[in-house]
Amino acid sequence: MRVLAAGLAVSASLAPLTSCASPGDGGDERGRCSVRTDPAPIEKRFPVFGTPERTHWCGVVLNAGDERVPGPTDVRLVGVVRLAPAAFARVVGDLGENPVAEAPRGLPDEIAHLLPGEARWRHSDRLDRAVTQGRYTGSFHVDTAHRTVLVDCVDPVPPKH
Repeated sequence: MRVLAAGLAVSASLAPLTSCASPGDGGDERGRCSVRTDPAPIEKRFPVFGTPERTHWCGVVLNAGDERVPGPTDVRLVGVVRLAPAAFARVVGDLGENPVAEAPRGLPDEIAHLLPGEARWRHSDRLDRAVTQGRYTGSFHVDTAHRTVLVDCVDPVPPKH
């Protein structure tokens, strides 16, 4: 009985870390990407983006259909966000002085076809850390010609204030 109680206590303590996103936040239980345009979930999780001018994003349920291990569901949030000039200036500042040119890879087709043509993507670990604050994994690519940020993260949560 003590082993069961200890196991339940550990499971309960890990749940907030792994179930931060949900299918209701854009995930599709079949692993597909259903593109959404509502900005509220983006504004909530990424306040540094301010009020975006345009958003296209989706949530993809990871390991959908994998019944080997029951437990919390992880959701990959992927999106293209066009920022207002002031918010974009803050994000570019968080890139730091030496961002690398890096094309995003492994995106869902539904998002990949929404990327601006002839984008010149920049990425830095500094920006990733500034946005995620170490609370989840995430990658943020910036295209200065289109004031666009490509978001690709797992279980993003709002920052602590």
